[in-house]
Amino acid sequence: MILKPWTSSGAFIKMNVCTAFLHLTLLVTVQADTANALRFYERGKSAYTAGKIKEAKELFTKAIAEDPKHAPSYLARGYVYQYDRHYAAAAADFSKSVELEPAKPESYFRRAVEYFNLGEFRKCVADFEQFAKLLPDQKPHLWQLGIAYYYTGQYKEGRELFESHQTVNSHDVENAVWHFLCIAGMDSFEAARAALIPIDGDSRVPMMQVYQLFKGTGDEENVLKAAHQGTAIGGARIRHSFYAHLYLGLYHESKGRGEKAFSFISRAAQHYKSNGYMGQVARVHRDWLKKKRAQE
Repeated sequence: MILKPWTSSGAFIKMNVCTAFLHLTLLVTVQADTANALRFYERGKSAYTAGKIKEAKELFTKAIAEDPKHAPSYLARGYVYQYDRHYAAAAADFSKSVELEPAKPESYFRRAVEYFNLGEFRKCVADFEQFAKLLPDQKPHLWQLGIAYYYTGQYKEGRELFESHQTVNSHDVENAVWHFLCIAGMDSFEAARAALIPIDGDSRVPMMQVYQLFKGTGDEENVLKAAHQGTAIGGARIRHSFYAHLYLGLYHESKGRGEKAFSFISRAAQHYKSNGYMGQVARVHRDWLKKKRAQE
């Protein structure tokens, strides 16, 4: 059958009008969903800022329900899960943020932190490296990557990272110690001591005593004495004891004293808990040692 020109044209016009109306309807619906998601997201941010963590999570979840492609809501809810120490849930939300906005550096950084908390060190390294690729000028500041290199056995890369970090943070005993640990891992304790980065002016207790220990001019007793003496009370005294036990454990590890290393690091992780990143390092390191001991 051959359609008359006006019939064909009329049908075509009618079809296009219908299609255009359908597209417009979908567009309006998507815009409405996005607007609703944005409202929930903004309310969630306000709740989080006010310390209403449970409410914030619920609002971010509602935002995601309205618009499953609203990347900021996944990122924000990931922060809430991170705050609650729900590491796997946080990593999942940060992964969704990466999927939706692959050029956003923050998502890789946050997911790297969660991968570290989960003991997934190679994934952690990959994400920190991607973050550094997107923001090259930030790599010298990325000491977290240097620590992750230690756990993957990439001691050369770790050494180079800590040497780079020294150019932007020159009074940090912890940087010198992790640099030391990487050299000890790739070479020997003696080589690490010979290459110890010079540090002065770290006012944190008991950091200079820790430095003297690794340098060979101090000892375990001096580190513990510095941590426990003085007028510090409460949280400050716990923090001092945490750092003392963490770095005594790492010192004994670098000397090949596995039992003493495990004992000190376990006390840092359990008895002198720290809520900061290094507190997570102590916990992860303890669990890492447990796993290694179970495999022996």
